Amino acid sequence: MKPQPLNVTLLAAGLSIHGNVILDHGVSSFGIVDGNIVSNAGLVHIGQGGMVKGQVEGEHVRVDGTVEGDVHARGVLEINGRVKGNVYYYGTIRLGPRASLEGQIKRKSDMTIENATSNVQQLSRTAGTA
Repeated sequence: MKPQPLNVTLLAAGLSIHGNVILDHGVSSFGIVDGNIVSNAGLVHIGQGGMVKGQVEGEHVRVDGTVEGDVHARGVLEINGRVKGNVYYYGTIRLGPRASLEGQIKRKSDMTIENATSNVQQLSRTAGTA
């Protein structure tokens, strides 16, 4: 099997987006997003100094900055920054020493998620994934 190339979109500091960001690969955001960030694969990273005013949803999610909205992670979730909203995770969660949460943490067993456009997708986890 041919290895997949690593695709990551960088949203640099000083960037401001007003609207939703929807990707089929990873993203690392150090800017301000006034909308949702939804990724179907890879890591969604909200870097230190980065801010999202909306929902963050991804396979793996790491928050080092600020999220003012709900966070959904289908795999690993790591929070070292600030989340003002509910946290939903399906795999594992790690809270760092600087983690600040204003909301509820809920572990979900089913893989049904609702994305920003209110379409419901049924995701199935294959036997080989963690």
